[in-house]
Amino acid sequence: MRERQANQAPVLCARDLHVFYDKVHAVQGISIDIHPGEVVAILGANGAGKSSTMRALMGLVPAGSGTVLLEGASIDALRSDERVVRGLGYSPEGRRVFGDLSVHENLLMGAYVVPGSDEVAARVESVYELFPRLRERTRQLAATLSGGEQQMLAIGRAMVRRPKVLMLDEPSLGLAPVMVKVIYQTLQRIRDQGMTLLLSEQSAHIALAVADRAYVFENGRVAFSAAAQDLRNDPALRASYLGA
Repeated sequence: MRERQANQAPVLCARDLHVFYDKVHAVQGISIDIHPGEVVAILGANGAGKSSTMRALMGLVPAGSGTVLLEGASIDALRSDERVVRGLGYSPEGRRVFGDLSVHENLLMGAYVVPGSDEVAARVESVYELFPRLRERTRQLAATLSGGEQQMLAIGRAMVRRPKVLMLDEPSLGLAPVMVKVIYQTLQRIRDQGMTLLLSEQSAHIALAVADRAYVFENGRVAFSAAAQDLRNDPALRASYLGA
């Protein structure tokens, strides 16, 4: 695990976060910390509360109680678009690209609050450097891309803002193994550039290959947290918390 300064405060954290859908208590007192430069994985089965937590951090679903802090300040009262301006980037489960817009237009949508055309062009170019396949399809409608290409586009669109924390919800979901490999190789490059990442995954072995730390969710709670290396190397921990 990459070292961080002992006195370095979390850039993003949740404290005793609860999320309800009518009578369903989907997130039950989650507390997590993400420090600058870290890659943190949220692991767990479908229905464990991973996506609900991500959406609550992003302001897409209301928190029943608890608080979300970005750089030490509460963002509970901010809309999701205001949280983007403050520094959160989000690539949602299912990608949700704008299908009737081109690849390039999708990236420009991600840059809607970036000042200056030269700066926008530079940031879009940096995405093309990370995802050369998108450059090859600049004018292609997003709806006609493969699932893996749409995932690249969703990540790239979130990265154009150069967020303080980039949150990726199930980036490998529904993708062919070859595309999962490409996506995660790129995430390793993003990690090596120092970007702070929070990603949720059902595929634990994939996420643990790039993560520094991991939280394992069960039934809307944190069942266990550990360094990713410990989870990778300890069969008993994997069997107890990941079923593998």
